[in-house]
Amino acid sequence: MPVYALGSNGSCQLGLGHEDDLSAPALVEIEKLDASVKSIKAGGNHTLILTESGTVYVTGENSDGRCATSTEVASISTFIPSALPRMNFIAATWDASIFASTHAVYVCGSGAKGELGLGQNVVKADSPQSVADFPPIGTYIVDMAACMGHVVVVLSDGQVYGWGNGLHGQLGNPLGTVWQPRRLDDIHFPVSRAVCGKDFTCVFGDPVRGQLQLLGLAKRDRFNIKPNTPHTLQNWTDVQATWGSVYALLSDHRLVAWGRNDHGQLPPAELKVTAMAAGSEHMLVLATSGKVLAWGWGEHGNCGSPTDEQRDVKGRWNELDVRGSVQHIGAGCATSWIITR
Repeated sequence: MPVYALGSNGSCQLGLGHEDDLSAPALVEIEKLDASVKSIKAGGNHTLILTESGTVYVTGENSDGRCATSTEVASISTFIPSALPRMNFIAATWDASIFASTHAVYVCGSGAKGELGLGQNVVKADSPQSVADFPPIGTYIVDMAACMGHVVVVLSDGQVYGWGNGLHGQLGNPLGTVWQPRRLDDIHFPVSRAVCGKDFTCVFGDPVRGQLQLLGLAKRDRFNIKPNTPHTLQNWTDVQATWGSVYALLSDHRLVAWGRNDHGQLPPAELKVTAMAAGSEHMLVLATSGKVLAWGWGEHGNCGSPTDEQRDVKGRWNELDVRGSVQHIGAGCATSWIITR
C-alpha cells in the first residue's frame, strides 16, 4: 500500500530517512503495514498512522517519548510499528500523542499546559500512560480531536470532555489550564463530532438537524471565526479544522468553511470533493475527478509547487501527482500525505 509524503521534515516526521523538506510527493517505505490506513495525525515534529486493524505506526521526534517508543531512540527516521495495543483513534498536540480505544485513553510526550491529561502539573510521560478513570463508566469513546495545546473526546452519551490549554475558553468555563478530563458543560445538544483549532473547539450534533457550536476565542478573534460560524449546518459527512478555520464536507460534495484566509486557506467555491484533510494552515482534498488538490500556506513545501514569495499557493490550488488510485489523504503541521492502492 504506497504512502506518499511531502512538506516539513526537519525531525524526520515524513518517515523518509532524511531531514529535508519536500515540495513533491515522495514514496515512503513502511515495512509491514498490516492493513489499510484509517487515520494520519501529526504534531509539530512527529507523525502517527493508524491502520484499520488498530496498529499505530510512528516516526519523528521522540526525545520525550511522544512516539510511544523508548527515549533511547531520540529520533525515529522511518515509520515503525508501536507496541501499543489495538487502538480506534489517534490525535496529537504539538509535543504529545493521544491514543484511544473505545474504553481507554493513553498519552505520551510532553505538554506544559495539561495536554497529557494526567493530573496537576504532570508535564511529561516518556512512555504511554493511561488517563485515569476515563471514560466514565457506562460510556465509550466515539470521536477524539486535538490541536496544538488541547484535546477533546466525544462520548457515546453525547457529552464532550477535554483537557489542556483552555485559556481562550476552548474547553469551556472556567478559563485556564485543564490538567485532567473535564466535561464541557456549555454545550446545548448531544455531540457526535468535534474538531479543534488553535484557540477554539467546534462541536457538531446530528447532521440532519445541523446543530453546531463554537467554543473559545474568548480573548481574541482576529479572523472573525465566531461571527462567521453558521447557526446550523446540515447534511455534512465530515468536519475538520486547521489552526484557524473550520471545514465541513457536505453530502452533495460541496466544501464549506469559515475562518482564517490570509494565506488562501478557505476553499474555492467551485470545487466538488469526496474527501478532505486539514493541516495546520493548508488543505488537501480528493476531488470528484480523483485528483488530489492542495492550497493554503505551503511554507515547507506541503502544498507542492508553485508557491509565491509568501509560500502561498499560486492560483486556486496545486495538483499533487502520485501513482495509483487514491485511498486516503492526510495533513498535519505543514505535512501532507497521500495513500494509494
